[in-house]
Amino acid sequence: MSFVEKIDNWILRPVSCISQSDACAGLAAENSAVDRSRNRKQVRTSVKSIAIIQRHIPHYRVALFSALEAEAQRFGYRLTVFSGCDNTQKRMPFAHCALPMHHVSFSTQGPGWLAGLEQALAGSDVIVAPHELHCLSIPYLWMKRRRLCSTWIWWGHGYNFQASMQHPIYHWASNFMKDFLGTRANGMITYTHGGAQYWRERGIPADQVVPFLNTIDVEGLWQRSCQVTETRLAEARERLGLRNKRILLFSGRLYAEKQVDFLLQALAHVQQACPDTALLILGDGVERPRLEALCQTLRVHDVHFLGEITDTIESSVYFKLAQLLVIPGLVGLAIVHGFAFNLPLITTQRNFHSPEIEYLSEHNGSMTAHHPQAYAAEIIRVLSSPAQYNTMQEQAGQTARQLTLSASATRFMLAVDRFTNPSVPVANDRRRYERTALGSSNTAA
Repeated sequence: MSFVEKIDNWILRPVSCISQSDACAGLAAENSAVDRSRNRKQVRTSVKSIAIIQRHIPHYRVALFSALEAEAQRFGYRLTVFSGCDNTQKRMPFAHCALPMHHVSFSTQGPGWLAGLEQALAGSDVIVAPHELHCLSIPYLWMKRRRLCSTWIWWGHGYNFQASMQHPIYHWASNFMKDFLGTRANGMITYTHGGAQYWRERGIPADQVVPFLNTIDVEGLWQRSCQVTETRLAEARERLGLRNKRILLFSGRLYAEKQVDFLLQALAHVQQACPDTALLILGDGVERPRLEALCQTLRVHDVHFLGEITDTIESSVYFKLAQLLVIPGLVGLAIVHGFAFNLPLITTQRNFHSPEIEYLSEHNGSMTAHHPQAYAAEIIRVLSSPAQYNTMQEQAGQTARQLTLSASATRFMLAVDRFTNPSVPVANDRRRYERTALGSSNTAA
C-alpha cells in the first residue's frame, strides 16, 4: 500500500448517504472521530517551524490556513503564512506575516515579488512554496533553499489546466521551468489525484507527491445551512417570485471564461420546454451589463442577478432554494460549494476547467458537449427524472463529506510531516489511480 493510500485509509471512512439535516447534526461526531485519529500522532519535544508562502490570501483560503495551523500544532510544528498585503488587509485568525508586494507592471495580476521575504523566512525549518512563476521571489529563494531551510515543499495544481488559454511559447517555457523546479524538492503537494499522477509520470517517486484534495470550509457551510429557516426561504421565494419554480443556480464571478452568455442561451431552450424555470446568478463582474442586455435580447424571464454576496448565511439561502448548480464554463471550487448543499453540477466539456473538476462524476452531476441545445437537454432530462435527480443529490452530498476541510488539512500535514521526516526509503510506485469522482481507487478518496 502506498503512502497516499495509507493517508486516505487513515483519515476517511466510508460514509453512508445521509440527509443534509443529518449531516448538520452529525458534524460534531465527525470532527471528534477525525480528532481521535490525529491525536495518535506523537508530538515532538522540539518544535519545527513551517513557512507557507502565498502571493495573496483569497477569502476561501482563510479557513484552510486556520485549520492547517491547528493541525500543525497537533503534529508538533509552528506554522506561519507569509503573503503580500493590500489596503483591505484584515487581521488573520492564524499566524500571518504580511509583506509589500511589488509588481513588474501596473497590473496587480502580473508578475511581482515579495519585498523582505528572504529575511522574514530566516530560521524556518520547512518552506511550502506555491508551484507557480508569478511570484518572482519563489525561484530565487528555491536556488538558496539549502541555506534557507532543511525541507522545501512545492504546493500547487500539479498540472497546467489552463494551457489552452496561453500563448504556445509562454506555455512551453513555463512548463519547462515548472517541470525543472518541481522535480527538485523534498516533496510536492497537489490539489487533486490528477495532479499527483502528472508528477509521478514525470519521475517524482510516488511517496514524494501527495494530493491533499483542495476544498473549502464544507463544515462551515453545513453550519450556516442549519441557520437558514424555512421562514427565510419562503420570504426569498416570495420576493423573487420563485413559488412553484424549478430553480437553477450559477455561482461565480462574471467573466468570459465562466461563459454565462452560453448559459443564458441554453436557458432560452430550457424555458421553451419548461417555462417554470428560473435562474439565480450569484456573483458579479465585468460581464454583468452585457449579460443583462443579453437577457433582453434572448427574451428569457425569471433571471435574477443577485450580485456578490459575502455573507455565507445569506448566500446559503439561494443554495438551499436551488435544484441544480449550472456552470457551463470554468469550474473551480464552486463545485464543492454546490455539493455541500447536495446540488448536482451540470457543466460542459472545456479544456480549461480547474483541477476540482475531477470531483465530478456521472453520479453527482454531468458534463455535456459544449452546445446550448445539448446543455439545455441535459438540464431538462435531470429535472424531469425525479429518481435520478434524487440519486445525484445524495451522491453530491456524499462527495462533499469526502471533501471536508478538516480531512484535507490532515492530509496536508501528513504530507509535510512525511517529507520532513522520511522514515523509510521512498519507493518509486507508479501505480495509476482508477478514475472515480475523486480520482482515486479508494472508496473515500
